[in-house]
Amino acid sequence: MKTPVSLIIVSTLLLFASFFSSASEIYKWVDENGKVHFGDRKLNSVNQQTVELDIAPSEWQRFDIQVEARGVVLTEKEHNDIVDGVNYVYEFYDRVMYFDIYKTVPVKILVLKDKAIYNSFLSKRTGKQRHASLGVYFPYDNQIVVYMREDREKTFKTIKHEVSHAIVDTITPYTPIWLNEGLAEQMETIEKSEEGLYVKAHVGNRYYVDKAYKDNKLMDIETFLKLPTDQWRKELNARNYPMQVHAGQLVYFLLSTSPSRSFIVRILHEFERGNRTLSYYLVDDNYIGGIETLKRNWLNFLKDQNKPLIQF
Repeated sequence: MKTPVSLIIVSTLLLFASFFSSASEIYKWVDENGKVHFGDRKLNSVNQQTVELDIAPSEWQRFDIQVEARGVVLTEKEHNDIVDGVNYVYEFYDRVMYFDIYKTVPVKILVLKDKAIYNSFLSKRTGKQRHASLGVYFPYDNQIVVYMREDREKTFKTIKHEVSHAIVDTITPYTPIWLNEGLAEQMETIEKSEEGLYVKAHVGNRYYVDKAYKDNKLMDIETFLKLPTDQWRKELNARNYPMQVHAGQLVYFLLSTSPSRSFIVRILHEFERGNRTLSYYLVDDNYIGGIETLKRNWLNFLKDQNKPLIQF
């Protein structure tokens, strides 16, 4: 039993090293039952020890992304923007979510001329009609296919959305659909400045969620996190607002503070290891303050959704 316990402790320390900045203190203490705890808060009620960690930062290496346009001409700037945007998504999962993104391979991007050609392409490849689709990821050859919309920027956002799915589906396929979709929604707006990666508030997500909340039609957080994938898809088609915008705004809220962001990282790595527990039942062990604190913080966020961007 000694080896597994040691590995668990080392893994926990490594995760905490990722969750908190180098300026934050990490504390360790043992409760009356002999269970070891770690946290980022100083507690006067227990005898805590400061944990010293020396973890090297990730060395991010950009991917060489293949971009093909059929029937449409991309400017040099548009081509570069696509390549940059795809790499920002990979870098987010490497630097912020602490995934080993080199377990996957760089996606290939195919941009088709228009929606009609796109639908025809999908029909031939899948044998199905997908008229409502804006983009699709094919895991067989790691290809993302989109069509050029009138607002070309929206096409490039869809590419980043699908790249997020490609990474999550490859590295942690058991991720619940709300988290998979919510992260993909954030990647639509991901950019990079001298300060680092950041995501901007999604105007559409905020509008729909704010309206549903004010109309008292927004699903409560406990019910939302308990939904299995099949039920989630049914709710997606049955409710008065798209479920993915709810997921998108929830993930935006969770990314907006360091403790909440660490919750996403923790449960993502739980699913990476094969855990298939519904998200709700992971909250108490992984969100500081448990489900009651998460509910309270989420409600406070809904009352004032004015955070314009999140810097990582």
